[in-house]
Amino acid sequence: MKKLICLVLLLAIVAIAGVEAHGYGVCGKFSPDRMLTHVLRHCAKPARDLTAPVTPNCCEPLSQVSEECFYAIINSDTWKYSGIDHRIASTIPRRCHLIHY
Repeated sequence: MKKLICLVLLLAIVAIAGVEAHGYGVCGKFSPDRMLTHVLRHCAKPARDLTAPVTPNCCEPLSQVSEECFYAIINSDTWKYSGIDHRIASTIPRRCHLIHY
């Protein structure tokens, strides 16, 4: 019984260490909310209005973010509460010419 408890504890420690080593997932070691505030803070106006210009300050950091991370960011609760429409925000990569359709 004692060996079983030790084995379970060892497996739990290994599982927790593995989760911490891989970070939050699609955005690497940062959460989508943190990526929003640090990487995409210059994209707020183009995410609300299709006619707003997309600046290099928005496009340059965006080019370093994976597509999965970008969609996790624009679908996060932080963007929803800030009044940003994810349908308009999803056009930003195309407007930055990062995705060619």
